[in-house]
Amino acid sequence: MSGLHWKTPHITAQAAGRPFIWLDDEITETDRWWTEAAHPAPALLHRVDPRTGLTAADFATVNSWLAR
Repeated sequence: MSGLHWKTPHITAQAAGRPFIWLDDEITETDRWWTEAAHPAPALLHRVDPRTGLTAADFATVNSWLAR
């Protein structure tokens, strides 16, 4: 599929139906769409800006997702 990151199917397979969080600087809307369609459990695919790395805002997003 055009635009799908090569890691996406492997990460969702490794999650094996469990919820997961994936932080990466190459995540696209195609990866989010594919994961939502192919993975039965909740998943957070969060794009990290490669120029800044992980920031307090990124950790806040992860913490908010975990609190749900």
